[in-house]
Amino acid sequence: MPPPPSLASSSLQYAQIERRNGGHFAHAVLNPYIYDPSIPLAIVGAIIFPVLSAYILYQYIRHRSWFWWAAVIGVLMETMGFISRLVSATDEHNDLPFLIAFVTILLAPSFLAAACYTAFSRVVWFSCPTESLSFQRLWCFPRWITPTFVIFDLVSFAIQLIGAGLISRHYDRDPSHDRNIEKAESNTQSGRVILVLGLILQMSCFASFAVIAVRYFFISRQWRCDDLGDWRMWRRLSWMINVAAGLIAVRAIYRTMEIPHDKGSGLQYLQSHEWCFWVFDAFPIFLTLVVFAVWHPGRYLPQNYTGLKLNKVAAIQQKDAIRPPSVLTEGEELREFRPEDFGCGAPRGVCAGARV
Repeated sequence: MPPPPSLASSSLQYAQIERRNGGHFAHAVLNPYIYDPSIPLAIVGAIIFPVLSAYILYQYIRHRSWFWWAAVIGVLMETMGFISRLVSATDEHNDLPFLIAFVTILLAPSFLAAACYTAFSRVVWFSCPTESLSFQRLWCFPRWITPTFVIFDLVSFAIQLIGAGLISRHYDRDPSHDRNIEKAESNTQSGRVILVLGLILQMSCFASFAVIAVRYFFISRQWRCDDLGDWRMWRRLSWMINVAAGLIAVRAIYRTMEIPHDKGSGLQYLQSHEWCFWVFDAFPIFLTLVVFAVWHPGRYLPQNYTGLKLNKVAAIQQKDAIRPPSVLTEGEELREFRPEDFGCGAPRGVCAGARV
């Protein structure tokens, strides 16, 4: 009769699952959860995230928001992650679903952050007066907003992927029968260090972006009298970017504190209690997807701003043609525009009557 499963009550939990196979017992299998994962919560996640993802994908196609590709990758990864988490919760000793959930849920917010970067770039090119498109005014190079932040984000993604890969190797099957907590923690230490370095790089990039984006949100208020009357268009999109960035930042802080747990640090609580994952990781990302769905950029930007690549020269020419040089006088009201009012050139009648 095989010996009963043995569980370790430290920072990792193991289950010695032995089954007969041709008269021999199979090797050890690692149970990666420190807690018993909630199946009802996993079901909720496996329903809500795919529904939100499907709606965001529908808007992506409907509004032809091709520049929003990073968000699509992110929501698809979240969908895959939470479906895999449900499968993993029903069978804790099945390695593959857990590994898929672990990697996709961990890395998907990198693409959601990249989506914020690209959306911010389009907002700047659409709303910023031509004379203010400079580093001194914006604290960033307008032409390099998307490449700069996305490259840093992808580098941090690659570093996190390497760290997650090193960690996930030790959740897989091991032919030895003498596995112990100390050995496992030692084996995953390098992966944790690399993963945290990637998270810190992502946080640094995100912090820089937050300063620039929030600052632009406030300095752009002075352009109210010279912004084509499109206040309801790009200002709502600017709100979306800042709110989504804040939610992703909350989740990034949690992950940075949760990954490098140590017995004496007091942060092991974050990893050993499932509610922390749902409150500080799943819930902020859920709200981020809600924000993406409600304030989709395709609803607030002209179609010639939603392509995969923005023709910046044409954008400046159109903006200068639409925006008259006159100053808004007292009593005048700004005309409200809609995205469909903007074509490849200036809308009819806009150049002559942008302010009514």
